[in-house]
Amino acid sequence: MELLAFVKDMLKVHVLAMEYPGYGVYEGDSDADQIALDAQNVYDYLTIVQKLPHDSIILFGRSIGSGPASLLASLRSPCALLLMSPFMSIRDIVREKAGNMLQYIINDRFRNIDVMQSVRCPTFFVHGQRDQLISYEHSQRLQALVQ
Repeated sequence: MELLAFVKDMLKVHVLAMEYPGYGVYEGDSDADQIALDAQNVYDYLTIVQKLPHDSIILFGRSIGSGPASLLASLRSPCALLLMSPFMSIRDIVREKAGNMLQYIINDRFRNIDVMQSVRCPTFFVHGQRDQLISYEHSQRLQALVQ
């Protein structure tokens, strides 16, 4: 939340943050399909109910949050997409950190590498070259896919 407060204050913008089910006050199980649906509902609320123009909405996703943000950008028409430390796929991270065998036991949802070519808005990547969890190469490969 500190990052979002900083962005809000520095850029003088409104911020609407979405919470995953099963975390904080949002009860339920953390389910990729529900997260994707929630993201679409939040976007639609802004554009249909609040009547915000698409060209005033910037989607932001950091680390695991880059998955829902990228998927949403591929399904809607935001002004821009900002990704901080995005991943190609969760399976790629597991393979890099734990080896080939363990990559197959995880549920590989929110595969940024599969949706990036469908993103039509300007996309910006922020990624530390010394990132210990998600290597910088993930951003480089994703950036190469952006139209």
